[in-house]
This record gives sequence, structure tokens and C-alpha cells, in this order.
Amino acid sequence: MKTKLTIILSLVLGLGILNSGKAQQVFERGSYRCHLDKIKKYSTEYFRNEEKNYFPKSFDVLKYQLDVDIWSCYQSPYSHAFDGKLVITLKADSLLDHVKLNAVNSSLQIQEVSIAASTFTHSGNILTINLDTTMIPGDTFQIAIKYHHNNVNDYAFYAKNGFVFTDCEPEGARCWFPCYDRTSDKAQWELTAKVPSNVKLGSNGILQDSVKIADTIYYTWKSDENVATYLIALTSRTNYNLKIINYTNPNDTSEHFPFRFYYNQGENPQNIINVIDDVTTYFSSTFCKHPFPKNGFASLNDEFQWGGMENQTLTSICPNCWDESLIVHEFSHQWFGDMITCATWADIWLNEGFATFSESLWLGEKSGYNAYKQDVLQNASYYLSANPHWPISDPSWAITTPSSDILFNYAITYCKGACVLHQLRYTLGDSIFFNIIHQYAHDSSFRYQSATIPDFINIVNSVTGEDYQWFFDEWIYMPNHPIYQNYYSITQIDDQHWGLYLEVNQTQTNTGFFKMPITIRIVGLNELDTLIRVMNDVNHQGFSFIFDKKPIGVYFDPNSDIVLKQASIAVGIAQPLSERFTVSEIYPNPVQHELYMNISVNKASLSEINIFNVSGTKVYTNMYNLLPGFQTLRLNISSLPSGIYFIEINWEGKKVQRKFVH
Repeated sequence: MKTKLTIILSLVLGLGILNSGKAQQVFERGSYRCHLDKIKKYSTEYFRNEEKNYFPKSFDVLKYQLDVDIWSCYQSPYSHAFDGKLVITLKADSLLDHVKLNAVNSSLQIQEVSIAASTFTHSGNILTINLDTTMIPGDTFQIAIKYHHNNVNDYAFYAKNGFVFTDCEPEGARCWFPCYDRTSDKAQWELTAKVPSNVKLGSNGILQDSVKIADTIYYTWKSDENVATYLIALTSRTNYNLKIINYTNPNDTSEHFPFRFYYNQGENPQNIINVIDDVTTYFSSTFCKHPFPKNGFASLNDEFQWGGMENQTLTSICPNCWDESLIVHEFSHQWFGDMITCATWADIWLNEGFATFSESLWLGEKSGYNAYKQDVLQNASYYLSANPHWPISDPSWAITTPSSDILFNYAITYCKGACVLHQLRYTLGDSIFFNIIHQYAHDSSFRYQSATIPDFINIVNSVTGEDYQWFFDEWIYMPNHPIYQNYYSITQIDDQHWGLYLEVNQTQTNTGFFKMPITIRIVGLNELDTLIRVMNDVNHQGFSFIFDKKPIGVYFDPNSDIVLKQASIAVGIAQPLSERFTVSEIYPNPVQHELYMNISVNKASLSEINIFNVSGTKVYTNMYNLLPGFQTLRLNISSLPSGIYFIEINWEGKKVQRKFVH
């Protein structure tokens, strides 16, 4: 038996990520802080009894117009109680005699409904409004709702020490105003808020008015761009610092808008102000023009201590968290998450995977490809060390929202999600990949609306002209990752030719097979150093190559492009010789003159090789003396007529047949 010499060429990623240095690096990442903010919330669990968080609807919400009196919330003892008046504009999709909305019973007391309705019921966190007349498809109508928000901490509406703000992801908007609180039904937004005169208040969209009367200010904010309910925000405090800067794209002066920076005493957002123009220009050129007429950031208080929340046009961040990585992550959400919103929570990868990947892209833009790649590898390392063994997307999440620690799991939703995009980039190449991102961001079906993962797959297929469903089936819908245990051998064919046989094996048992293009580097004498890319589309797949110089080694995935993997490669064979009879794919195929094949057997023995035409007639036969181990056979078939043939190898009562074209 041949002695195996194992040479590890691709290290198993993920070891040691939790040492103190790397743990600190992870904590400082914008994606990690985003994750921390979201997993600390109770909103999903808080409403677990709500008809599995889902009920069908036969309407489209067009606009929310909310008027709130929160003046007293800024005064000690900082009550959470306030009164609200809401007008909802809807369009009927079918015959409609009632409307169901999300409205949390413990938070909201519904006092009155009017305009198109006069009666309602409110139970089980569902507000059912009976319409005065039956609407037909296409009818547009309004419902007015008067309500009171109770003095409760519902993990969505916060009031403390002169701060009043909201934080809604995943399903907290229903805590502070009645709404259809699902990601797919985006609507225009208008907010009027009554606050003390020393309060600065921001929301989504553009400031329409701020009217000061004595000790009171009435703010009116309006977003003509559709916004998902979880991205609606009210952010305010007494004596807020506000700095406004104006951005103009140096490559297209028609793109210009203001940034509003709200910050606390003792904070300084200048480091972000210094880079935000460059980040905006890069994302505008890579994705599409900035999608909104304004943007902004607001630091909050210790009730929002962990990270950031990408509210549309007004991102919330934790106190004194003016960190570039966090800002870049949340800002990229304005494209992926806000402009294009995940249609269901099963599609969350389109939000967080894209935003985390955008952090890596920005590092590459700023510091070069190596910085980009290092960031991707760090994501992969964290995933491999903390993998909880579920897929990025589960179709059931579209109906039943999972707990926040599942939905916003850092290893899966953020790190693995970003790495999948890197591997798509590797699979397709830069030109095609960035064309896909560009097309996705410009598609009118999704801009200011929502998208599903299948929608994105369709974009990929449309741009490439090929079906890449297989890629997403394995990386998005399957858990875990491939574990490669590869083997190679080098044999001398004649005085001037050497054969290299590589067998690619995946040994994971807790998921399926991962089809991927793989790159190998052949290292040899006389400066032979060749990169070869092949498609690994079946397990235990053999690849054979012929060189006119002798190779001395093989590196599998030398640039770590398949970052979501564990891998090793060894000189030798994959199975004990006592169990071995394998035949690689024959090559070249089609063939003109000489046909090669690599064979591995456990002992010296004669083997009969026959070739048959498509009619089953034997047109070639010969006996070959096979030696233990790997060997390359060469058959001269130049005398055969052109056509389709089958070659049969017989050894020790075992037969292997392969098809080839001459």
C-alpha cells in the first residue's frame, strides 16, 4: 500500500475567532452592532399569539397620515402615553366589507373610527374595522382612527429624559399606531407631531413645516416614497444638536440632497461628515443614484445602546456611535432594505446580507481589494466558528416570523449572507456580478416596493442568460457548507508528458452537495505555475490534466474564493487500496486521436477494455496490465469512424462504462 503524504493546502477557517483580539474586531463591525440592536428586542415574541403574526388582506395601503400629541412625553416623569389621530388611505383589491389591521391591545386603545367606517372590534392584537359600504376592486377610500397609546414600555415607543423615539423592526410599528405591519405593504407617510418648543424632531422624508406657537412646535414630515412600517421613525429630544450638510455628486451634479445629523451634547459626528460624501458617491455609482430626497442620522440614548437601525432616510444609532463601519452598513440599507425592502422575513438576506457585503465593498473601494477580501474572510471565519446550522432563508418565515435571535442571527443572516454574495461574484465574475446589482437596483418592479429572493434570482438569470437556481438552492436554502477532502496523484505518461489526477470529494453529512466552480493551482518545476478552473458538479469527481512539464503540487482554491468551506488536499488516494476501483472521466471528450483515462486499482491485475458503437457492436478490445494505485492509460482511436462510442473497463468482475464522441 502506498504511503500517504498529506499536505494541507487550504486551512480550516474559523478557528480562534473568539480570542480577545478578534472578538473585539467583530464587535466593532457595523454589521455586528446592527445585529445586536435587533436581537435585543422583544417585539416578535411579544406578539406570538397574534394569529401566527399573519393574516391575509384584500387591500393595499397607499398612505398613513398620523397626527400625535406627544408634548407631555418630554416632561418628567416622561410618560409613554399620548393621543393619536390616523388617516389611512387604502385601495381595495377585491370585494371588501372590512379591514383588518395590526394594533397591539396592551399598547393601543382604539377610541373611534370614521370616514368610511363607524364600527370596529379590537382583540387579539387585531383591529377589525367594518366598512359602511362594500368596496369593489380598485376603489380608493380612507379610514380615520382616533386612539390612545398607553403608558407602557412596548419596545417600540420610547420616552425618557427628554428623548422620544421609535424603533420598529421587525414588527413594532403596531405598538404605536394601527397599521398593516408587514414588509410587503409599503405606503407613503406623513407625520405631524406636537412637541415642546425646545425639541428637535425628525422623521422619514422631507420636513414640510415647523410651526412654533408659544411653548409648542408642530412638526410635519412627509415621505412621498413608499416606506415599510418597520422603517417608519419618529426621533426627537430636547436640546438636540443638529447639523445639516448638502451633498452633490461630483460625477453628476443633478444628484444632490441634504444630510441631517442629530447628535447629543459631547458628541462629534465630524469623522462621518468627512467621509459620507465619498461613501455616497461610491454607492451611487455601484448601485444606483441615492434613492431619497434627504438622508440623516440620529444618535439616541441608553435605551438604544447597541447599534443602529436603518429607518428610511433617518438612521438611528447608539449614543456616541459615530463609527464609519456602522454608518456604512446602515447607510447601504437605504438601497437594500429601504428602497428595495424584503417582501417577507424569509427574504431578510436581501437586507442584511447585502448591507454586510456593502461594508466589504466600501473597504475595497477605500483601501484596495485585499482589504475587501480580508473583510469577507472575517465574515466567513465568524460563520464557521458560530454556525447554528440553519439556512439563510426558511420559507415558513414568510408566514410565521421567527424569533429575533434566529431572524437576525449574526453568523447566518449577516456573515454567511455577505459571503454568499462574494461567492456569487467569484462564480460570475466582476463584470456580470456588478451588472446584476445595477439591474436589481434600477428595476422599477422593486424600487420603492419589495422583493423576494426568487425575484433576485430572476435578475441573475436574466442578466446571465443561464439558470443559477442551483447556486441559491445550496447557499440560501440549504444549511451549512461543503467540507472538502481532496486527493491528487501525478504520473509520468511518457518521456515528455505527465498526468495529474485530482479527485474532489465533499464529506459533509448534515447538508447536501454544493456545486461550485473550483480553481486549482498547479505548481511545478521550470516555472510551471498554472491556474485552472473547473466546475465541480458531482461528488467524488475526478479531473485529469496532461502537462509537458512535471507538476510537483496542487493547491485547491488557492485564493480562498469559496470562503464558506473547510478544505484539505492530500497526495494519495481517497479510499484504502483494498476498497478501490475507480475510473475518472475520460478526456479529451470529444476526442480526435488519443483518448486518456485515469484508473485506480488495489492490486496488479489484467483489465479488459472494450469500445462499442451505438449499435452495440464491439469495435475495439485490448488487455492492459494495471498496477496498484493511480495510472493513466492512453488509447489510440484515430482509426475509428466519427461517431458516438461507449468504452467499457472490466477489472476483477467489476465494470465501468463511459461515453465519448470521436
